[in-house]
Amino acid sequence: MKQLIILIAFLLPVAIQAQDTVKIPAPVAKQIVLDLISGDSAKAILDVTKQQLSLTEHKVTLKDSIISNYVQKCDIYDQRITNEQAKFNVQGQYVGQLEKNVKRLKAKVTFRTILYSALLGGFTYLYISK
Repeated sequence: MKQLIILIAFLLPVAIQAQDTVKIPAPVAKQIVLDLISGDSAKAILDVTKQQLSLTEHKVTLKDSIISNYVQKCDIYDQRITNEQAKFNVQGQYVGQLEKNVKRLKAKVTFRTILYSALLGGFTYLYISK
């Protein structure tokens, strides 16, 4: 495109002097050259913008994958928490059963102690009183 602009710039004086060619006034030719230059710069800007867009899309894709990894980790942590809570609940049930067994056994031991003390006291009284 720049070569075309240069070609037009060099041929413009020749075209103005030649009889069988179309004559372009100098201000119009200058405007055409300026439009071609601005068109080239617009194409360059468009290419840079396309590259930036593709880089941005790539960044977004990477960030989305990072976010999805963190979401998966969060789900795994939530599952671990749920599992630990279930273990604590089961352990709590076992502790409750063990506390009931301890109370029952303490009552049993206390009853036996009282019973054996009464029997021993009774036998001692009988032995002494004879």
